[in-house]
Amino acid sequence: MIKTLLQKLPAGVALGMSVVGLVFSPTANAQLIRQEFEGSFSRTQVSPLLTNFSPEDTDYSGFVLFSEDGTLEDWQISVDGLELDLESGLTLDGGLGPDLIPTISFDLSSPSDWDLSVDFGIAFDAPRYTLQRNASKFTFIGEVGRAGGYTYQDSSITQTSVPEPGTILGILAVGGLGLIVKLKEQTNS
Repeated sequence: MIKTLLQKLPAGVALGMSVVGLVFSPTANAQLIRQEFEGSFSRTQVSPLLTNFSPEDTDYSGFVLFSEDGTLEDWQISVDGLELDLESGLTLDGGLGPDLIPTISFDLSSPSDWDLSVDFGIAFDAPRYTLQRNASKFTFIGEVGRAGGYTYQDSSITQTSVPEPGTILGILAVGGLGLIVKLKEQTNS
């Protein structure tokens, strides 16, 4: 099952993306996938009211951690030029009212095709941010109520292969067994 999943998971390292393989959760024994990313966005669309507040190009970074069934476990997105740092557990100061707690949605089509949405209440003019990944690009969409929104893209993702975590774990397991046998031989002599 891991091999099948990893064959579907294009790992990439470019100006834009690196995938760090599988993480095993000790509590639920669930298989988790952590994808880390960084790169440079170029603005593709902006509303007139936000032109002066959103740079043409900006660096970004972050990660998503999710299970095979599409359950989002943890996430973080930083967009430097927008001075935007979003992460799980984040709230926004509600001004005169209560703090705004975002609604988080994560739609997983495949490990290389997903959407993460962070909605602070767009219906009430609070912002909504969406990060979309497909096999060839990242798209970041910011919607700021009546002020409009902006869209950034990074199309520099390229595919490369990395060693299968199962192979690495197998090598470590065989090496560990060899070490145990060697230690037993030494204690028995």
